[in-house]
Amino acid sequence: MTRIVLGTLRHRWLRTVLVWLSTLIAFMLLGFFLAIRHGFAIGPMQVGADLLLLEPVGGTSGLPLGSLSTVSAFPGVRSVVGIDGTGMRFGADRHPVVVEGLSPHAFLELSGVVRLGELAGSQAGAWLADPTGALVSVEAAQRYGWRVGQTFILHTMGGGPPRDLTVHVDGVLAKHKGVSPTGDVNLHLGYYRRWAHDDTVDFMFIQVERAAQVDAVAQALQLRFTNSTTPVTIQSFKSLLQGMAERLVDVNALTSVVIVASLFGLFLICFNTLIHSVSGRIGEFALLKAIGFAPPRLLWVIFLEALLTIVPAAAAGLVCALLLIHAVAGTKLDLPGITLTSAAVAQATCIALGLALASSALPALRIMRVDCAQALRRG
Repeated sequence: MTRIVLGTLRHRWLRTVLVWLSTLIAFMLLGFFLAIRHGFAIGPMQVGADLLLLEPVGGTSGLPLGSLSTVSAFPGVRSVVGIDGTGMRFGADRHPVVVEGLSPHAFLELSGVVRLGELAGSQAGAWLADPTGALVSVEAAQRYGWRVGQTFILHTMGGGPPRDLTVHVDGVLAKHKGVSPTGDVNLHLGYYRRWAHDDTVDFMFIQVERAAQVDAVAQALQLRFTNSTTPVTIQSFKSLLQGMAERLVDVNALTSVVIVASLFGLFLICFNTLIHSVSGRIGEFALLKAIGFAPPRLLWVIFLEALLTIVPAAAAGLVCALLLIHAVAGTKLDLPGITLTSAAVAQATCIALGLALASSALPALRIMRVDCAQALRRG
C-alpha cells in the first residue's frame, strides 16, 4: 500500500512539492506565533519579580542623592541601584549614545551578570577597581568597534557644558535574560555625578529580599516618602509590565487570526489536492475494490497519502520556526520565554494529524460509495 502511495506522489511530483512548500510555510508561521504567544504569556513574569522601580512623580526633577542611603537602609530591601543618565554622541558622525551612571556594587549584585556569565569576573573586578572605567553593552561594542582596554571620547549633545567625556572600557555587558542594558555606556555613579555636576539620580531599582515582599515593601516605601520634598512613585515590575500583560489578549487574538487563516488555507489546498488525486484514480480504486481489497485498506491508502503530504513538511516547518525564533525573536524582540515548547510541538503535531484526517475524509467517503462495475466500464 505504501508503494502505491509513494508512486502516486512521485508521479505528481510538482503538485506534491507545491503542497509541501505551502505546508512548510504554514507550520513555520504556526510554530513562530506559538512561541511569540508563550513569550508574551510568561516573559513579563520572568523579568524582575523581586524588583521595584522608584522615580520622581512626573520625572521633572531628580531624586536627592541622600534618598539612596535612605532606601538602602529600609527593612526588606536587599540592594538599591541609583541610575542617572544622559544622551551623548560618539565619533565623527556623532552617533547617539546613552550614558548612564550606576551604583557599581549594587548593580553587579542586583543584576547577577557575573553569576549568569554575562560579564566576565575579571572585567567586573577591573571595573570596580577603576572609578573612571565603563561597562559597554555588547550591541554598542559591536556597532562601534569598542574593545576592552580601549579609551574613547564622547561628545555632549549640544556642544556646551558639561565637557566631553573620556571613557575607558573595562568590560562588555552581554544581554541580561535576553534583554539589552538600557545604557550603551555604564559608568560609576560617582564619576558620572562629578562629570555632570549633578547630585541627583533619575530613578532607582530596588531589589527586595524576597519576591513575596514586593508589594508590602512598595507600600511602606511610598508611605516613607509621603512628606518628601520630591514626590515619588513606586511600583513593582509586575505592575510596571501590567500593560504588556493586558495587551496579551490582543497578541493572542492577532496570532490566532493569522494561525487560523493560514491553517484554513492549508486545509483547502490539501483537500483540493487530495480530492483531485482520488478523482483521477477512481478506476484504480474500483479495480482494487473489485479484486478484494477491504474498505479499511482503501481508507488507509487515502489517509496515508494525506499523511505523507502534510506531516513531513509540517516537521520541516517547525524546524524552520526554531531557526526563525533563534535568528529573529531573541535579538529583535528582547523578551525572554520566546521558545517553541514541547506543548507547542504536541499541539502542532495534533493539528497536522487533524489536517490529514480532515483532508482525507470526503475523498475516502467517495471511494467507499464508488460503483465498481460502472467505474470499470468508464475505464
